[in-house]
Amino acid sequence: MSRRIGAENLDQTRRAAVIAAILWTLVIGTGAAPGENLARSTIEFNRDIRSILSENCFACHGPDKSHRKAGLRLDIREAALEKAAIVPGKPEESELIARIFSDTTDEVMPPPLSHKTLTPAQKDLLRRWVEAGAEYQPHWAYVLPKRPEVPAVKQAGWVRDPIDAFILGTLESKGIAPSLEVDRRTLLRRLSLDLTGLPPTPEAVQAFVDDTDPKAYERQVNRLLDSPHYGERMAVPWLDLVRFTDTVGYHGDQNQRIFPYRDYVVDAFNRNMPFDQFTVEQLAGDLLPRPTPQQLVATGFNRLNMMTREGGAQPNEYLAKYAADRVRTVAITWLGSTLGCAECHDHKFDPFTAKDFYSLGAFFADVKQWGVYADYGYTPNPELKGWTNDSPFPPEIEVESSYLMRRRERLEQRIEHVVTTATETLASTAGPRKAFETWQKTSLRFLEKWPTSWMVAPTISDDRDEAKAQADGSFLLSHPAKTKTKQKEKDDFTFRLQPPHGWIASIRLEALPHARYGGSIVRGSSESTTIQLTAKLKSAKTGKETALTFAFADADHKEERYSNGAPLLGVKTAWKTSPQERKSPQTSVWQFDRPVRLAKGDELIVSVKSDGAGCIRIAVSPFGHHDPTETKLGALLAASLRTAPEARTSEQSHLLHTAYLDGTGWDPAALAEVNGLRRDVAECHGGRAFSMITESQKPRPMRVLGRGNWQDETGAIVVPSVPGFLPQPRNPEGRRLTRLDLAHWLTAPENPLTARVFVNRLWKQFFGTGISSVMEDVGAQGEWPVHPELLDWLAVEFRESGWDVKHLVKLMVMSATYRQDSRLRPELAEVDPDNRLLAWHSPRRLEAEFVRDNALAVAGLLNLEIGGPSTHPYQPDGYYANLQFPDRVYKADDDLRQYRRGVYTHWQRTFMHPMLANFDAPSREECTASRPLANTPQQALTLLNDPTFVEAARVLATSLVTAKADSDDQRIDRLFRKVLARPARARESRSLLAFLNSQRSLYASQPDDAKKLFHVGMAPVPPGLNEQEAAAWTSVCRVVLNLNETITRY
Repeated sequence: MSRRIGAENLDQTRRAAVIAAILWTLVIGTGAAPGENLARSTIEFNRDIRSILSENCFACHGPDKSHRKAGLRLDIREAALEKAAIVPGKPEESELIARIFSDTTDEVMPPPLSHKTLTPAQKDLLRRWVEAGAEYQPHWAYVLPKRPEVPAVKQAGWVRDPIDAFILGTLESKGIAPSLEVDRRTLLRRLSLDLTGLPPTPEAVQAFVDDTDPKAYERQVNRLLDSPHYGERMAVPWLDLVRFTDTVGYHGDQNQRIFPYRDYVVDAFNRNMPFDQFTVEQLAGDLLPRPTPQQLVATGFNRLNMMTREGGAQPNEYLAKYAADRVRTVAITWLGSTLGCAECHDHKFDPFTAKDFYSLGAFFADVKQWGVYADYGYTPNPELKGWTNDSPFPPEIEVESSYLMRRRERLEQRIEHVVTTATETLASTAGPRKAFETWQKTSLRFLEKWPTSWMVAPTISDDRDEAKAQADGSFLLSHPAKTKTKQKEKDDFTFRLQPPHGWIASIRLEALPHARYGGSIVRGSSESTTIQLTAKLKSAKTGKETALTFAFADADHKEERYSNGAPLLGVKTAWKTSPQERKSPQTSVWQFDRPVRLAKGDELIVSVKSDGAGCIRIAVSPFGHHDPTETKLGALLAASLRTAPEARTSEQSHLLHTAYLDGTGWDPAALAEVNGLRRDVAECHGGRAFSMITESQKPRPMRVLGRGNWQDETGAIVVPSVPGFLPQPRNPEGRRLTRLDLAHWLTAPENPLTARVFVNRLWKQFFGTGISSVMEDVGAQGEWPVHPELLDWLAVEFRESGWDVKHLVKLMVMSATYRQDSRLRPELAEVDPDNRLLAWHSPRRLEAEFVRDNALAVAGLLNLEIGGPSTHPYQPDGYYANLQFPDRVYKADDDLRQYRRGVYTHWQRTFMHPMLANFDAPSREECTASRPLANTPQQALTLLNDPTFVEAARVLATSLVTAKADSDDQRIDRLFRKVLARPARARESRSLLAFLNSQRSLYASQPDDAKKLFHVGMAPVPPGLNEQEAAAWTSVCRVVLNLNETITRY
């Protein structure tokens, strides 16, 4: 039988459109929640029908009026009834039902060309829904959650908190029993990995096993919640959402300065910052009254979109891209809604309009940002003048970094230790002691003549016409006369210094204002000047000139020079002075890598290259100088030298010993180490770091862009507002809304989405799958919650607890539901294989960062320092070969930073670290609400061959070989307890013992291979280690580190 909607309403073309739409309505199945029986007597629209219509009908017959076909709308009941597609209670009169049961090729839904058919069960479900009255329901996620009653259950003794009552109530209604509690070893490993991302130590596991106190587990929960590593664990999914990376993504994918934002997130979770405050500070911390530096750092969230400085890029195009990215990110992160398609047209599945999309974007129209971050002719702001591919991405703030301050303190302590250790030789050996005494006398005589510690030595200029000596020892410079050849880009001046014979450790160059140049340090019409210096030693005896190198150099006034967004450190021989400071004297210092000893008549030849310096003065010092702003060294040294050795303070003694090492290099190894440590200290930038932040400016006009076309200027101009179908922000004054209003609205009591969305994500983190499984979309394209009452209860609990994240986490991990065994019982394999009803605990693989952390932790290599700049683990050579603008060479960390946690790994958007990529970490080019979990051969190969894992295996093996043990069986058992938190089983021991003996034979015949193995990684090899035996055990450890159980929490 074929029924028609009505000829007066549908012509043949529109009729065909309806057929196609209804086809898509029926393709994907019933939308029933997992574990539910489709033969249930009660059919609910949200649970059973909405997903069918959303997935297959709403694209042509949903909210998007501009693309609606045949005038038929199926997302609203009244509109569906108007066209008689649905006649409530009368399936025999409903065109929808007629089409799905039709045998006619032209009318059957789905049509044959779609190659899709409905199952009899699906057809029957739709028929019975219409027969029951075709009732619609408001979408569950858009209804404000109310706290439901906690259900009464029969097995009340199993219930530990309300979570269990909801879960058990569902299980009992289906005749399913929950699983028993998991064994204590597995439970503590699960809890530790979930709350900190780190495995428990064997000692912690055994202590928990032996603790019979009923409160023992809660103590473990509290201990781990209080751990500073809890914040690192919780930060990872948040950093995925906000797309935190170290690079900008587009074009050259240059570095950006943002790591303090990551530290802020870790600290916020550790301090249990209320989630509403966490929201406000990130979206609008700069709009708070008197914002703190950390609240400004938090606004880096608004700057984490991808950016470009590509030549030829259109600023307005990229401003539109940045705005759209912010809308998508805010919508997914807080609203659990995918607004992306509303960039071009009204949403096809949910009630979001294109106007809603751009109105949300208007909240961020005041964020100060440039479309293209480079000094091109069309750059819209002169603040970018001179900026290149190497520059940072303003605006930024300089803040204290506790990590950098701690690191600087440790480095300075190491310098003191190196100097002290070297100095012990002075006191114990007659020759060095006498040389030190002589140096003290010579140094005091020098300082009596040159109290500042700097000597302006007799100097001759090779360019006397262009560099004229002045009475104060300076030289007035002028441009040399032009020759027939092209004028040089910079003018070269050569000076021959003739200091008395003895030691020279440092050179100082001053750029001085001069009346000839109007009181400026710059000659001619130049606004600024670049100064470059090189030095050579000319022997009076042989006439030979030897180039000299510097260990350190710095200037007190300079335009910062960058390499891929980071200030250049270490040895720099050139400075560009700031045009704003051209009236001020400017000083630069150079310290030789080893002090230079001049014989009588030797000359120090200094070449200065400058494109604008007007007046300069050169001085030398027999003492080490690495701070151009330091002015008291001479006085401090003189006071220390005048004090009798037995009366000197420890500070005075250390100052003299350091000056002696710098000034004579008497212990070359100690001096080289000290100079290297000083360069590391310089990298700490005084314990401070820059971070991108949000600055508010006059809002840019925002308009609806037709089809997302940034060049379309015909769309309506919009002001900040939230989606019209949701409760509106309080704004009695009718003023323009700000980001602060948006942040408050997101966590307002009347907002139905934010609490549900966060709770659902947290549930996934601890139980493997969300209560509603689609993390980025709780809308019509999402999933009906398997436990809707539980989701609402948790959302209300979260909100009413003051947005207390740790409270919510503790509720979840204290529950009996969380503590269940993770073994799938045979009777559940068919009725609930995906464990949506939670009658057992789902095991799951660790995320990429924690796979690496786990291996380093069990090997004893993991560096547990909190915070700080991103680290650079081992990476294949040449991986960055195609990373350009600027070209880059990856340098792996060569100190303990190599072993820092994965959350701190350098995140290169376009060339993400291979280990992270192999274990499904996202590039973070877009907001990511849920990582995929794939099982691939590349993962096994990574665990076997990545230097990090090979090194972890050999260090772990070394600890087994060097520890006292009575047998190989004991070593294998210890290995299992370290890696898996359990003893080895007999069959595992037998297999590994056989493998161990085969590897012993292999390395006995190939000892060179054993030696090669111990060159992987930078961890030192203990002296006297039996490398062949340790290599055999390394093979065993590589096997165990590659087990699925090792990288899975059960």
